[in-house]
Amino acid sequence: MTDTELELAQLLCTRLCHDLAGPIGAVAAGVELIGGDPAAADTETLGLIGSSSHAASLKLKFIRAAMGSTGAAMDMEALLDGYLGATAGMDGKPAVRWPAPAAFESFAGAAGPHWRQTILNLCLAALEMQPGCKELAVTPDGRKVKVEAKGHAARSTSRRDDLEAALMGAPKALSAKTIQAFLAGRIVRAAGGVVEVAAQDGAVDVIASF
Repeated sequence: MTDTELELAQLLCTRLCHDLAGPIGAVAAGVELIGGDPAAADTETLGLIGSSSHAASLKLKFIRAAMGSTGAAMDMEALLDGYLGATAGMDGKPAVRWPAPAAFESFAGAAGPHWRQTILNLCLAALEMQPGCKELAVTPDGRKVKVEAKGHAARSTSRRDDLEAALMGAPKALSAKTIQAFLAGRIVRAAGGVVEVAAQDGAVDVIASF
């Protein structure tokens, strides 16, 4: 393993740990409140443990599908919906628009056996490039797919620019925040595709073509 490969592996591990730290920490806090006496658990504490463990499970399923070594079969809609629910803030999760499954036929043939993984990573990259995303639309068109994230005007243009640079394979600096976008671009290019970004205030389009 080269130094660069080692750094990428370390950054991915850091990113995954960051994603899981919240719900797992909440489970640990709930267990600590109970102490050594399960009978002392109240409804609120049990609810915290239950909801947090469920959120951790949903995140793990999505992460395994998007970033792990997986087979081709997966339910993209269910995985993304679960992840968005587990990471939703006070404003709730973004609405997601998916086409009929048959619409992916040409794209799947062009992008190869891991085309679903490609789409999940493009979705995550688009979401992170558009802070405050309210709606995510996945639109296949022949040998390409567009993921459009709509929301409020970007709260941090520099952060979005960093993610775009990472997605394009020319990161200004790789970090735990930019590593997923970098991975998404690598997955597209490894399958013989190209990725591009079209951004304006309140919307980001991430497009992969094969």
